[in-house]
Amino acid sequence: MEPTSRLISIVFRLPKPNLQALKSLSSKTRVRQSEYLREAIEDLLTKYQAPVPRQAPGQLNG
Repeated sequence: MEPTSRLISIVFRLPKPNLQALKSLSSKTRVRQSEYLREAIEDLLTKYQAPVPRQAPGQLNG
């Protein structure tokens, strides 16, 4: 994500067991759920040859 990019909100559905596991991981590691989801999306895009520029952790705009 480019430093000048603004984050936008999206809504999607997730199986309850996945949400519970994400919440548990987030609670144990004190990393926000949204950070894990952004990382997972970036990893998926990279896997399928659609890389996006990474933003430094904690560098949010907007």
